[in-house]
Amino acid sequence: MPVSEEKKTETRDRLNRDPDFREAFTVEARNMYMKALKHNPGLEDEISRFEQILGADPDSYEFDAGEMDEVDIFEQILNAYDNQVLLEEKNNSTIN
Repeated sequence: MPVSEEKKTETRDRLNRDPDFREAFTVEARNMYMKALKHNPGLEDEISRFEQILGADPDSYEFDAGEMDEVDIFEQILNAYDNQVLLEEKNNSTIN
């Protein structure tokens, strides 16, 4: 499910001004990594960038033109995580 631009902007702002939220955001993303990677192994490089971005001081990471920021990468992690969860649920269900 796509995240609205308004929600992305709000999240980016909060990540930059609220260190506790930034830490919680990072922890939740880390909790999703393994499942997300099962569904989309190509995310490994983006996850590494995600860690670099969130490990830097707010507003200090320099992005290349067209490069995704932490919220855009998190959206990809979230989508892959959700798809893997759905796939696991489908595989675990039985037809009666």
